[in-house]
Amino acid sequence: MNRNRILYTSTEVRKRIIELFASSKGRRVAITAFVGKGAEAYLPKPDGLELVCWPKAGGTNPHILRKLIKRGVQVSFVDSLHMKVYWTADKGAIVTSANLSTNALGAGNLQEFGIFIPVGQIDIDKILSSLKQRPASPQELLRLDRLHHEYEVQTVSHQTRTQGTTFPEWYKLPFRPVWKLGWWDTYSVACSVAKQVTREEYGISAPYDFLTCRRNDYKKNDWVLSFRLKGKSPTAIRWMPVDRVVPIPKSDRKAYTSQYPYQAIQVWSLTHYPAPPFRIDQRFRLAFSKAIRELGAESIRESDPSKPSKWLIDFIYSSY
Repeated sequence: MNRNRILYTSTEVRKRIIELFASSKGRRVAITAFVGKGAEAYLPKPDGLELVCWPKAGGTNPHILRKLIKRGVQVSFVDSLHMKVYWTADKGAIVTSANLSTNALGAGNLQEFGIFIPVGQIDIDKILSSLKQRPASPQELLRLDRLHHEYEVQTVSHQTRTQGTTFPEWYKLPFRPVWKLGWWDTYSVACSVAKQVTREEYGISAPYDFLTCRRNDYKKNDWVLSFRLKGKSPTAIRWMPVDRVVPIPKSDRKAYTSQYPYQAIQVWSLTHYPAPPFRIDQRFRLAFSKAIRELGAESIRESDPSKPSKWLIDFIYSSY
């Protein structure tokens, strides 16, 4: 991409930051006011990345900083820092309102904006030289520990999360967010390729969740309504955001099947992602279970998971 691109939503900003750092093979710098809970989800391949942030209690989480330092991130502090610049030497940069946290880029529902800027238009060293940086020393991290603890005791325990959109509210939207179905009926294991991706890019041993599938059933950033087909009723109904779709090696005997030779993987827990199309409440579970019983397990197995049928959606709505 060789021209500026406006990023109008938090989701667009999040996707572009992850893609930027994942695809870059050169120098990478993240300058952000705050580094909050879940920041590691937005920094693939962190080894060698330069991170500059403001060590302010309530904004920057010392536990997350330690995780990033352990994975090779070079952290430095600047007081009263407010800019947010995510820069790479070979893939361009993003200037945005979004801090590096789940609150800004995941399930926090903050409204963010940004702009992608092509390679060569930002002099990152000129920006860095204007900042009074200091290393993230053990002493400063211990001080931030104390201040962060005090902040959480006073405020975080009293915060509540919004419940999100109900299914009827989603149903009545003029341009409804898209979602897909994902059923399973036997237990499996994450394949070696899925584990390699999460280990090399995110520093964790295995994906949080996965679904075996065909090559074109799902794609990156899909929302999948996952459930187990057990007898006539679905169980374990949950949302699964798709981070990657990877092939299952035939040598993975516990994971490979010729009918479903791919795995769609979810790297992190749901708190690291934007809100799903609607919330799965008890009324939805009952209506969805009724619809699946009405359709029958075989009809579900033979259906196209990439597009829930109009009948299914209408039936759930009428039964909600």
